[in-house]
Amino acid sequence: MNILRGGIVVFWLGVLLAIFMELPAPFDRLLLIAGAVIAILHFLELVGFAVWIRRHGVFHWRDALMVMLFGVLFLKPRMHAVRNAARR
Repeated sequence: MNILRGGIVVFWLGVLLAIFMELPAPFDRLLLIAGAVIAILHFLELVGFAVWIRRHGVFHWRDALMVMLFGVLFLKPRMHAVRNAARR
């Protein structure tokens, strides 16, 4: 799981490089398009997760940041923890 998170951080750093620097021809557009698509998907996950978690617990701005950065890799363990706490 940690290696996936490391890969995601490297991906987002690449997207930031594509935004602020000129990269070779195919990579600049590809990174920007991939970053935009993934950011939109993570935003949709964030909206769904925020609605779900507010019914079951507390939703903090750090959770929103982590969902936007890591997406499902952050959501899955968090949702299991909330479900287990609700069962007790």
